[in-house]
Amino acid sequence: MPRGLAATPEELWSQLDDSWQEAFRQAWDAFRTGNIPIGACAATRDGVIVYAARNRVSDADGPPGEVFGSALAHAETNVLARLPYGHSDRVVLTTTLEPCLQCSAAIRLGPVGTVRYAGADPLWDGCHDFSPLSAREAARPAKVTMVGPRADDIGVFGTLISRFGPGLVGGPAAEWLRASGQGTLLDLAQHLQESGELLRLAAMEVDEAFGYLSPRLRSLDAPAPPSSGHRRSGRIMR
Repeated sequence: MPRGLAATPEELWSQLDDSWQEAFRQAWDAFRTGNIPIGACAATRDGVIVYAARNRVSDADGPPGEVFGSALAHAETNVLARLPYGHSDRVVLTTTLEPCLQCSAAIRLGPVGTVRYAGADPLWDGCHDFSPLSAREAARPAKVTMVGPRADDIGVFGTLISRFGPGLVGGPAAEWLRASGQGTLLDLAQHLQESGELLRLAAMEVDEAFGYLSPRLRSLDAPAPPSSGHRRSGRIMR
């Protein structure tokens, strides 16, 4: 549902399918455990969840087959790591934030047909097309359809909670994010941290947290526009 239409947080949340809700539950678990709040979920084309995972960069352990305690321990990577080599079915990968360069490469190599992402991340805008890298990549047929970011408050929520992660509000990327138009979003994330509201949010379930933050989401920056020549919703990752 586009931003600006009258819909309650409960209505917006109830309209999410199982994969969206599971991805956000995973992201919220990442937040509660001190990791970067991003979650992902792989499902069949008819919506049956195959596997879900979260960011584990700060974890000391994790489920067998997942990466943890490493800069590589991203949500999308952990989902794809659990899909066996030679997996024949093209899954739908749903994630709470626009995939980074590492995860985009894993998606390119994995059995993924469609990626749906909620929040825009200008840090990685344009990093999903590998066709300029080599003649081989340019010649390979289009493989992954990218759908995102969401144009509703769920999308903004996905970006906002990703900034709750350790060192992201005042980290080296903050200046670049502000220059990309996410200043008010970073200001809210910082306020929630400094006011102690993050502690109260951590005690809520993710849908409750969305409802709590909903009045402030509409005052935040809309997703950054695609860079020149880079189409987001419905684009093809080669």
